[in-house]
Amino acid sequence: MRRGPAVDPAFPVMTDAWSGTEPVTGTFAPDLSAWLAGEFSTAERTARPAPADPWDWRHPDVGWGLVARQPEGAGRDELVAMADLPEDIRRLVTARGGRVFRYQPGRTYSQWTLVDHEGDAQPFLPAVPAGTGAGSLPAFLLVYGNPAQVPWSVQLMLNPVRHVGRLDLEGVALTRYVDALLGEWSESAARWSAPVVWAVDHRAGEITTLMRDVVAAPLHGDMQQDDELRPTFVDGRSTDATVASLTDALATGRPAVVVTSSHGQTGPLDDLAAMRADLGKLVDHDHALLDPQELLRSWQPDGAIWFAQACCSAGADGRSAYEGLFDGDLAATLDGVARLGPVTSPLPRALLGADKPLRAFVGHVEPTFNWTLEFPPNAQELTSQLRTALYERLFLGLPVGYAMEPFYRPVGGLLQGYHAARREYQSTFGAAAAPSLDMMVYSRVTALDRASTVILGDPTVAIPVPPPQRLPSARAGEQR
Repeated sequence: MRRGPAVDPAFPVMTDAWSGTEPVTGTFAPDLSAWLAGEFSTAERTARPAPADPWDWRHPDVGWGLVARQPEGAGRDELVAMADLPEDIRRLVTARGGRVFRYQPGRTYSQWTLVDHEGDAQPFLPAVPAGTGAGSLPAFLLVYGNPAQVPWSVQLMLNPVRHVGRLDLEGVALTRYVDALLGEWSESAARWSAPVVWAVDHRAGEITTLMRDVVAAPLHGDMQQDDELRPTFVDGRSTDATVASLTDALATGRPAVVVTSSHGQTGPLDDLAAMRADLGKLVDHDHALLDPQELLRSWQPDGAIWFAQACCSAGADGRSAYEGLFDGDLAATLDGVARLGPVTSPLPRALLGADKPLRAFVGHVEPTFNWTLEFPPNAQELTSQLRTALYERLFLGLPVGYAMEPFYRPVGGLLQGYHAARREYQSTFGAAAAPSLDMMVYSRVTALDRASTVILGDPTVAIPVPPPQRLPSARAGEQR
């Protein structure tokens, strides 16, 4: 290979261009000064604006909007004026300049589209472009109403493609939340640096041990390694994680982030009123339930964000997504809870409507299973995206809806895996079909588990992050 000075005019320059008959080659110009004197700027080649930050809900290419049920018989002008919605919701939409989208029950394609009456558009939920213009669907969406008014299925379909929250409050509780939201919790005393993690571990070979090991303990480990955080861990492995210990940790620490893992109450199945009153309440080491009203006598959420790894901690639907999949006590429990119809659980409703409201609550509409937390063939933990969401993103001050995006991201791949396994299952027979059947079930259940983890509260809320501070150390003062 011939070598020589890089800009020697006699030195041949080869390119990867093809003239049609041979490679294109050349040499440097004798005088390079004119070329070197010219400015190097990509701005001269394009006038394209910089893309919006995907978490900037105020940007028109991102946007914030409201989803609400369309009342039967309402006219277009009435719907555009939001005459059917509470005053607090109207002032929230007006203050944010948001678009309003209506869920129309019983209409053709109502499960896949929403109606924007002001923009005369009916966007297709899974694939419509983001933004605030007519025909678009904002990236951040707040569903207003209980799940009997706007079904959980709408929120679950949107979770993988939008940042979605739900507000199921009315009256004084709604006013408190909207006031705090519009005021951005300006008087909050919740402490960014003092997260609380509470993990029940019954130490009896059941799922609380696994949840402690793959959810709570790793999250606490991430926080503990952060020089700016001073987390509290009520660890059920080494102490009894009781209601009293959780209440004391919250009242003492005043955390801006709370993470809990425990069972969620789903009984008694033969008493619907009692089951509705206690649905999803956290079950402590002694099998006592966390009563939200008792908790609020000792602690106010004051702008915290709470993640609860517990069955039905966010609510339940009128028909379980897993109906017909299981047998025995699990099948009876799923069927029994479904008799309540679509509901939001009492704990998040109480916290979001408190005197000093919670910013957001992240919980489950269905149970979580041991084999959706770790992959059965090799016991690989499947909670890394949750740790990314709740530590890396939330503590950077990103909106909770955007922070949770990595957690929902695998849903599409899992559903693709389900369809691939289904095709394989349909083309094999006997024992050879067993692995594809296993993957069909596993992929579908795990996708549903991710999608049915929901945000209650506005998806744009974020915990304020203080400026970086130099922490005291043993060597402080030795050098300046």
